Amino acid sequence: MPQPDPTPPAATPSVAGTVALIVVGLLIFVPSGLCTGVMALGPLIGAILNPQGSQDPFEGVLFALIVGGPFVLIGGAMLWRGIRRWRATHRGPK
Repeated sequence: MPQPDPTPPAATPSVAGTVALIVVGLLIFVPSGLCTGVMALGPLIGAILNPQGSQDPFEGVLFALIVGGPFVLIGGAMLWRGIRRWRATHRGPK
């Protein structure tokens, strides 16, 4: 009688988990990216249009990147991981 293989098969990622990663990643990435972009570009555009009225436009950029940057990175990482899992589960025959 043949013995069963002791190594379990490789776990394939579930479709629901993959879709959840993509959706939650987009829900974090898009709004925080837009907000960070507006908060960072606003002072720079204001300094370009009115150079005498602004003190330090890079202070606003630094604030936006410190506050919004981690959320953009987390959302982007979740989105990237979800897309990688999606491609791994939906590869065609080789």
